[in-house]
Amino acid sequence: EAFASYAFNKSHSVCYAHIAYQTGYLKAHFPAEFMAANMSRNLSNITEITKLMEESKRMGINVLGPDVNESFLKFTVNKLGDVRFGMAAIKNVGEGAVRDIVKARKEDEFKTVFDFVERVNLQSVNKKNMEALAMAGAFDSFGNLNRHQFFAGTDTNDVSFIEKLIKYGNQIQLESNNAQQSLFGEAMNTQVVQTPEIPNVDEWPKIVLLEKEKALIGIYLSSHPLDDFKLEIENFTSHEFSLKDLNNTIENLKGKELTFAGMVSESREAVGKTGKPYCNMTLTDYTDSYKIFFFGKDYVEFSKYCKDGLFLMIKGQVQNRFNSDQLEFKVRHIDLLQEVREKKVNSITINIPLQAVTPDLIDEFQLVANNNKGKTLLRFNVWDTETKTVVNLFSRNTRINVNNEVEAFFAGHDFLSFKIN
Repeated sequence: EAFASYAFNKSHSVCYAHIAYQTGYLKAHFPAEFMAANMSRNLSNITEITKLMEESKRMGINVLGPDVNESFLKFTVNKLGDVRFGMAAIKNVGEGAVRDIVKARKEDEFKTVFDFVERVNLQSVNKKNMEALAMAGAFDSFGNLNRHQFFAGTDTNDVSFIEKLIKYGNQIQLESNNAQQSLFGEAMNTQVVQTPEIPNVDEWPKIVLLEKEKALIGIYLSSHPLDDFKLEIENFTSHEFSLKDLNNTIENLKGKELTFAGMVSESREAVGKTGKPYCNMTLTDYTDSYKIFFFGKDYVEFSKYCKDGLFLMIKGQVQNRFNSDQLEFKVRHIDLLQEVREKKVNSITINIPLQAVTPDLIDEFQLVANNNKGKTLLRFNVWDTETKTVVNLFSRNTRINVNNEVEAFFAGHDFLSFKIN
């Protein structure tokens, strides 16, 4: 009571209760707007933005990447109820540039990237801003350009496409200004200015693109590097636990055998005070990062995996550190994620309702199987939805490689499911 009389009295408690009620009401009735406002409040704190994006995902709210036709200065909600990333949250994009972009599109949205440079103020939206916008995916909605093309030239010695765009935009705007000031404005049209040629290059590899995106936005937004290994993660890891649990509640995991999948986001090799070498790696999954050290025999066995960018599946146990009461995750075995399917997937069982077995489906699956031959045995569980009977079958002459194309086939047919054995 003495404490409550001065430190946290009733009037203080009422204020907290009132704010809690207001924010709770807003989150319940205007969830997307509430989350967008919280993200905007934390524009300069990418850690908080990441937490809020995870919460948005949990709530079923999509957080879309930046878009020059839809994004504003801060995070906003579009017509579909999705949260759109604010352009000012992109590294190297200033508020002045964003305001000029929003101002230029007031009358009509940009149709192409050429239309964009013809209309925006290229004094504020400069090369540095354009590069950041392109790398963060703000021009992706135009559809006809990949991000790599903005930074490539038409030959090895050529300037980048972005530099050509800026030069083209300046020429168009100069011609337009001259035409407005001339009595013969109609005759002095801008048709003499040629649009620059778009470089013919493929998109960056996915991991390169995502790392560039993360460098500017602070998080993997369009996708995650581990997305290509969903099958491995769902079937061969302790997916009820994550690296976040190792950081926050490791005491609850003592004695447990766990398997995690992740990417090596940072690594280091050094020599200790005793003159013996050691190394460490930072493994990152969807939830968090965890640093793992290797000494002695573990260094000899696992140091080859301490390389940035490797995708690993790590099996180990939570136990006490040597001569310590502190807990650690002790690594027992490591596999490259790219090799897990070949090593661990022996067979695949496809569940299919009898009523769905049609000549068209058989032909379609036969084509997929022929295009993706491998070592995995094919099994089938065909069940009759009316009689509830099940027939178990397997293919004697067809084995497949369970790759992304095969996964996409199942994803495109809701009535099919499969199990890895």
